Amino acid sequence: MKVISVPLQLKRLKEDPLGTVIDRVIAIVAGILIPIPLSGEVIARLKKPLLGFILTLIIFMFMALVVTGATVILPLVIGSRALTGQANQYDLGNLSIPVDTSFGDTLVPRKNPFGGNGLDYSNITSYFLDPSYYLRFGKPHPAIDMVPSDEYYKKSEVFKNTGLVVVYSSISGTVNHYVDSNGGETVEITNLDNSFKVVYIHFKESLVNSGSLIKSGSPVGIMGDTGFSTGDHVHYEVRIKDGDTWKAVNPLNYIQ
Repeated sequence: MKVISVPLQLKRLKEDPLGTVIDRVIAIVAGILIPIPLSGEVIARLKKPLLGFILTLIIFMFMALVVTGATVILPLVIGSRALTGQANQYDLGNLSIPVDTSFGDTLVPRKNPFGGNGLDYSNITSYFLDPSYYLRFGKPHPAIDMVPSDEYYKKSEVFKNTGLVVVYSSISGTVNHYVDSNGGETVEITNLDNSFKVVYIHFKESLVNSGSLIKSGSPVGIMGDTGFSTGDHVHYEVRIKDGDTWKAVNPLNYIQ
């Protein structure tokens, strides 16, 4: 193989650095793949095929790194998100949210699930058996949809302390917590004599567990928009026992 003097190599490197580097790489690869001395003319003829091979090798190595990175990093990212979600749930579940004693200990719903007097703390966005709801969604609405009022944001000490809209149980009873068929975080509370049941849907986070016995005024969840929902609100439903079935009634009749 023809030897080029150092000054000529430096001159060429200065005039054509990329070409010089490519030629050196090709020479090295050729030496590895074809371990016999080759003339410069032969290497020149092999330049294009070798260059194509080198580019293919680089692309292959890049793709291998991408696949390896995805295999290693993606589970770590997912795991990190899962841990973050668990941490959020843990922090949320351990917030110091006191029982609202103004609800009393009652088996019959009497208060707005946001607390306060009457409807001071709430705005109704959809009423019980609201015709407009039926026209929009094609099914009856056996509840009222509620969001906090301006009065709530001004006066609620819990909101001021936590920045969260906390929903309370309006009756004392046993908890049933589940996710409905639409993905809505749902809490049902059935009173002790099995005559009333209140149902809440769309929680961002539930603060109670199935089987728990709680008093009215206990925090049961954080307002959200999980499931079949068009925005953050509380679906609040009151049911009374009617023979062997549960009948939905207007919750506004049970808010004093």
